[in-house]
Amino acid sequence: MILFLNAPGVEFHQRSSRWGGRINRSGYLVLPIFLATAANYLKKQGIDSRIVDAAASGMRREDIDDLLRKHDPEIIVIEASTISINEDAETARYLKDRCAARIVLVGFHVSALPERSMRELPADFICLGEYEKTLLEFYRAWKNHGDYRRVKGLGWRDEGGNIRINDRRPLIDLDELPMPLYDDLPLKNYYDPIARNRPCISVRTMRGCPFRCIYCVAPQVMYERKVRFRKAEFVAEEVEYLISRGVREIFFDDETFTVNRQHVYSICRSLKERGIRIDWSCFARGDCVDEEMLEEMESAGCYMIRYGIESFDDRVLRSLKKGITTDQIRRAFRLTRRLGLKTHATVMYGAPEETMETMRNTLKFVLEADPDYAQFTICTPYPGTEYYDWALKENRLLSGNWSDFDGSSRMIVKSDHLTPGLVENYVDHSYRVFYFRFRYVLKRLLRIRRWGEVYYVFKSGYNLIKRHAGLALAGIRKN
Repeated sequence: MILFLNAPGVEFHQRSSRWGGRINRSGYLVLPIFLATAANYLKKQGIDSRIVDAAASGMRREDIDDLLRKHDPEIIVIEASTISINEDAETARYLKDRCAARIVLVGFHVSALPERSMRELPADFICLGEYEKTLLEFYRAWKNHGDYRRVKGLGWRDEGGNIRINDRRPLIDLDELPMPLYDDLPLKNYYDPIARNRPCISVRTMRGCPFRCIYCVAPQVMYERKVRFRKAEFVAEEVEYLISRGVREIFFDDETFTVNRQHVYSICRSLKERGIRIDWSCFARGDCVDEEMLEEMESAGCYMIRYGIESFDDRVLRSLKKGITTDQIRRAFRLTRRLGLKTHATVMYGAPEETMETMRNTLKFVLEADPDYAQFTICTPYPGTEYYDWALKENRLLSGNWSDFDGSSRMIVKSDHLTPGLVENYVDHSYRVFYFRFRYVLKRLLRIRRWGEVYYVFKSGYNLIKRHAGLALAGIRKN
């Protein structure tokens, strides 16, 4: 049996996300979508496969002993992100001390640094890039004492203990993949603070992104900047299934859901033709939407667009190779709000060319645009990205500790204009200025339509207040 494990530690719940961050200020908790897809793929091939989300289930590392007794796995697959890699390695060592199962590490971090991962981590094998077919071929070779050299995308050791990294596997046809193994997951435990219905579950309709942003991990490490789409009818079937499991909202968690017009219209038509009525949201870019598209999306149930602003300064955007302008960003927010859709803005401070003035201008725009929600992060050079290679080459990395690669609160790249503390403090300042405005709080309270919303509004608010109270206390102690 193969056990797919999202390791304990709710703080590192986002191993499947494009940035692999810690739990954020609002308590966002997302399901391990790639692990769950691989688990179901192998299960469909007749292999006994289970997935356990220990993070979402509140399990401790000690609780794994019960899993081992219950399932007695032959192979344990653990997804690892950069920021969680130290903790994930400890989990792998814990497992190796307690069972004979082979440990396979997968995910962005080991894909970006395969030889280093094999050398430094307690893994018997690693998988590079998309790992569904790699795991299938590896399992068959392992069962039949076959030749690992034939398994593309596999990292392993030969009989002499020498590290071998096989050629990467070609990208998979997404229509070969089933939906994630939702039956094994605690769907009600996943939490999206800006969703208006619970539970809200993330669904992928595509993989990849064609844009050249220097910081984004998945397109560079996993997808070779190529884009593939799932058939719309398969997406609609998955949404129908989730509704049957009690899911009340969908987040299409693609890098850029609106990148292909035909794909967007196909998804919307499939949802409407099946009579599926469920609230949903998605990621978009300001240069990838127009009035007609947004109206079509709204007619199919979309009620919110999550826009990646990153910065409201054209020079900073060019340094990030974002391929978008401030005029396009402003236009997208005006259009989206005019059509009655909610908006969510994501901001990323500390990029190359960032100054105090550009950060102030970005916050000023966010306050003027007045989105329904905003997220403020720090530009972080994850391994495998152009940004990481640049920071390494220019000797700008301020830390070699992977646990510091925290896109939510740590600045680890030397800037020509800003100190790390200044950027980190401005993130916290931006959250306070945006969310603690009297007008904003009043607006959020007046929009409550169901008693269930009261709990989630106050939960998110409590998490924010607790976060900032902790920061203030830490500052007092430091001084």
